[in-house]
Parts: sequence; structure tokens; C-alpha cells
Amino acid sequence: MRRLLVFLLLFCFVNPVFAFFWSKKEKPTLFLSTNDPRLTIQHNQKLANQDVFKIGDRIYFLVYTPDGFKSDYIKYQVFKQDDNAHLGGYTRIRNITRRVYDKNYYVDYFILTEAGKYGLQIFDIENLHHWIAFGHFLVVNE
Repeated sequence: MRRLLVFLLLFCFVNPVFAFFWSKKEKPTLFLSTNDPRLTIQHNQKLANQDVFKIGDRIYFLVYTPDGFKSDYIKYQVFKQDDNAHLGGYTRIRNITRRVYDKNYYVDYFILTEAGKYGLQIFDIENLHHWIAFGHFLVVNE
């Protein structure tokens, strides 16, 4: 009886501690699209992620994090994969810091004028060593 009581006490106190570490946390999501995601959400349409864009298109991105951003500012970087670049084959195109007005999502857009392989990474301003969302996409000629 004593062993059963000790087992139950250990199970009741140790299990919540381990459950904290094993719990699934939702990761931030990044959507890329030629349509403004704010309008899509207002009309109850499904958000569709794109990864191929034409030169001169507005490339909207929406980053959604269920846990919320840690600070009021985020930094996003757009970079191009380039064989002639001297820093690991990537050339940074944009490096912008913006204020976040909603704690769970941020929407913005940019326009690219050259074809190629690109990447977008988004950081919380408090931790610039690890991105919170990342995506690859292509820009092609018409």
C-alpha cells in the first residue's frame, strides 16, 4: 500500500512538470500571396500560400504566431540566392524593422524587380539570432 501511495504522489507531482516540456507548441506560420491577406480573411476565403511570383507583383506576406510576438517590433529580411555573392551565396535585398500593432499577426508587402530564388525570414527584435518564420519563393519573368 505504501508503494502505491508513493507512486501516485510521484505521478501527480512529476507528470505536470514533464508535460510542460513535452507539450506541443504551435509554431508561427508564414503565408506568401499576391492577394492582400486582410481582404481574404474579411471575405472568409481560404488563405493559399504561393511560392512563384512574377516580376513586379506585390508579394504580400502574413506571419501568424498563436503565442504572440514578444515585443512590439519585428525585423524582416528578403534575400536572393546568388552564385556570385561573396557571403554564402546570398545577397540581402531588404532589411526592414517594423512596428507590430497586433500581437498575433503582421501583414506587409514588397515588390521585386529581378527574377531569381528568394527567401524571407522574420525575426522578433529581441532575438535576432533565430528567426520565427522562414520561407522560400521564386520570382520569374512573365
